[in-house]
Amino acid sequence: MQTHNQAAPGELESVRRFINTWSIPNQTRIETDSLPLLVSDPDAWRSDLSLHPRHHSDSLHKLLALRSDLRKSCGSSDANSKQLNAWFSRAALSVRVESVEAVPKLNVTPADETYVGHLLAIVANAIASGAWSRLKTCDDCQWAFYDHTRNASKRWCGMTKGGPNGRACGTIAKVSAFRSRKAARANTD
Repeated sequence: MQTHNQAAPGELESVRRFINTWSIPNQTRIETDSLPLLVSDPDAWRSDLSLHPRHHSDSLHKLLALRSDLRKSCGSSDANSKQLNAWFSRAALSVRVESVEAVPKLNVTPADETYVGHLLAIVANAIASGAWSRLKTCDDCQWAFYDHTRNASKRWCGMTKGGPNGRACGTIAKVSAFRSRKAARANTD
């Protein structure tokens, strides 16, 4: 998968990387899930996913459910707020008001050592700052990316293929839509 210009700002990048432990690589189009391996190998966890260690209560089942709910809520304003609210109500989070240059700002931190709490604190801070709505998933391959466009209208992970055998989700979607419109016009003539 390409990562150029897809990284999220600050700590939100760790949430994007966590979501992308499940993917459909463009080259193979076969679903892959690296989370079970990462959970079972602390060294791989540290090098591939997060420096924040996994707590014993961060079971694979819980992490899979969180990843699924985070993926569903990416880019949607409140379509999946019920799932996020359920996670927030179960998480041990601490909320503080901090003043940055005389401007009050909320800062959510985990109140425990869990990785789930760590991620949920990052998500809560991203929601408060407005950055969460820019974390999206590609309509085609479901890859999570951060929308850096001015008007926040990006819909696909990429528009250009990443090599001679590469796929570009945006290009494929646009070609498909063009062919559908062309076929519809041909049927009306």
